Amino acid sequence: MVLSDKMAIKELKSIDLSSYTIISTGVATLISIVIAIIIVGLFAVSVPNSFGVMIYIFPTIVFGTMISNIFVNFSTGYLYNVLSKRLGFIKFDIEEDSIKSISAKETGLLVGFITLIMILVMYLATSLILPLILSSFMTLLMYSAQTGIATVMYQTMMLISNPMTIAVGILGSVIIVSVFTLLGVYIYNILASSNREILVKLSEKNNLTQLDSITPLNFAIAIGAISLILNIIIAAILVISSVPIFNALVDVLIGFVCAFIATMLIALSYNFLAPKLGKLKVELE
Repeated sequence: MVLSDKMAIKELKSIDLSSYTIISTGVATLISIVIAIIIVGLFAVSVPNSFGVMIYIFPTIVFGTMISNIFVNFSTGYLYNVLSKRLGFIKFDIEEDSIKSISAKETGLLVGFITLIMILVMYLATSLILPLILSSFMTLLMYSAQTGIATVMYQTMMLISNPMTIAVGILGSVIIVSVFTLLGVYIYNILASSNREILVKLSEKNNLTQLDSITPLNFAIAIGAISLILNIIIAAILVISSVPIFNALVDVLIGFVCAFIATMLIALSYNFLAPKLGKLKVELE
């Protein structure tokens, strides 16, 4: 059943973990296949007799993306369902298939806390594996008489394993993600009020709202514009920090182009895969 043309402000009560994990992982995997093909093609052109390496690169990118996205997507969806009951639900103002506004405070808080928990989990996982990998590399470097590189790697490992460095890194990452999420939502709401909103098709099934499709161009323009403004803010900070203006402008341009292309690919991939893998389902009230 297609939703009515008019919708009041809705709260995102929960995310269906199965549909979210499957479609999000499917989209990421499909895009990774495209990226892997491009990388393998460039590698084949620039490096002769590299067939063996290409066979290794392609599945590494694709299956690595698939496995990591299953974990990340399921975890973020689960954390949203748990944390939103305590921190508040994200609110959407949807009117005639247009997302007119998104609540900034709840979005910033939830993204910040989810980021904090995910970083802590990943840190605990990598803290068990990374030292073994680095020590193996250092042993190989020592045997190959690359003592200078081995020394730098050891110093780097000691630096990143310092408790103060870890605490500052985690706290800084969470603050940056939260602040930029808040700014991004505020910018989107301004764009949406100027008829630059994201357009979606929604319907209801089994008391859940499902995302039937996303309009790719509107999605890419909105996210690209947000990325452009945020990158301009970062560029201004870099220029104040003595980074050359030209380099900062190049970074802004690259950031905008990458965001535009990435969001266009995400929307196109979702529209292609949703009928096959299942549409994203959420509880909106």
